[in-house]
Amino acid sequence: MKLIALSVPLVALAAVGAVVAGGDSSSCGYNEDGTYMSADGQSAFGTMTAAAACAADGKLPGVVAARPGVLGDEEIRHRAEEIKKMDAKVRRQHEKGEAGQA
Repeated sequence: MKLIALSVPLVALAAVGAVVAGGDSSSCGYNEDGTYMSADGQSAFGTMTAAAACAADGKLPGVVAARPGVLGDEEIRHRAEEIKKMDAKVRRQHEKGEAGQA
């Protein structure tokens, strides 16, 4: 349980680092219909790690946010909720930043 609790923030930091290093909205990896596009082609859904990386930048598509944890046990569902909360928090921060610049 502690490992999972630590993994979400670590993935978030890695994703933020990737975005700061030049990533854009396409760096999230998901297209509009929620299909994950991997480096070697296409993956139907992606992974919780990919979803957490998108959430760390506030770019987790709604269709993707609805999927994590649906089939998992309590621990997986908890991790999915943390990913969704992270995405919502970052989106709010982005909105506040944009509102402050307007």
